[in-house]
Amino acid sequence: MSSVDNAKEEKCATNVEWAIMCSRSHDLDELGAYLNLDTTRSGRLGELQTNARDATIAAFGPPRFTRLYYGVEFCERLVPAASQVRRAYEAATCRRLSFSLLTPYVTDAGLGRLWPLFEWLAALDDSSAEVVVNDWGVLHLLRRDFPRLRPVLGRLMNRMLRDPRIAGEFASPQAPAAALQVLRQSGVTAALFRRFLGQVGITMVEFDNLLQGLDMNFREFGLSASLYIPYGYVATGRVCAIGSLQLPRRQKFDVEAVCRQECRLNTLCFEYSDSPFGNRDQEFIEQGNTYFYCQDRRTIASGAEMVERLGISRIVYQPRLPM
Repeated sequence: MSSVDNAKEEKCATNVEWAIMCSRSHDLDELGAYLNLDTTRSGRLGELQTNARDATIAAFGPPRFTRLYYGVEFCERLVPAASQVRRAYEAATCRRLSFSLLTPYVTDAGLGRLWPLFEWLAALDDSSAEVVVNDWGVLHLLRRDFPRLRPVLGRLMNRMLRDPRIAGEFASPQAPAAALQVLRQSGVTAALFRRFLGQVGITMVEFDNLLQGLDMNFREFGLSASLYIPYGYVATGRVCAIGSLQLPRRQKFDVEAVCRQECRLNTLCFEYSDSPFGNRDQEFIEQGNTYFYCQDRRTIASGAEMVERLGISRIVYQPRLPM
């Protein structure tokens, strides 16, 4: 029996849509376990996975997943093939889940990789299907060539303070209230930006569950919003440190380096013991070109509180690191 079945309390999980994320093709083989929130890893990553699962159920109650997110937000070299997207869509359909395709920030070459995916998805004529965009060029491509696909503004498009070494300090009672208020808001707070989103067909925006919290009334904004738990990203870029580990010195950290998808075999965990703040045990996880952290129990609980207060309509649950 899964931990979801053993959960004792029903909380606000029934008031929000739940999506489960799969980033790799073989994740689809474990989709049943993911939907039950069964842990599938050992070691430190397995410990983080278990703690996050338990904190999620304690804060929200047992999730009822109705949507599958498939794809990668952080690297165009990991864009899945059309056959993999088709397999993911079929897996979602078999389980009566709606489908969202995750896309990363891209170069022109990355746009070329995305084109056949959009073409295939548009041919389905599925009004519930979505494309999560993390690049303005991808949004332009959708509007120009695939206007029937529904775009969602991804979490990389919201420029907010993400470093948990610093963000937690602003959420403390000692921090200036005015500074905290600013750090809890994003571009969607501005009416001009919301008007622009309406003009380009964006009705949903996505956010990490940040340590300092969010302070935006999405009901008043006329926008739907989703919240990602339990992994947040800190920084990402086109240079892949893990992919450079075994290269000669002169070839390291080159954006044109040959990708062997080393990120899918290697994960690095860091603790910043020399932080000038009190949180000297803050842990970061590097996978590929991106730094992540796992939200703690308090942060996940604050996400549950924000669902009702801010009008957040969807939770995106990441059962493993989203790479």
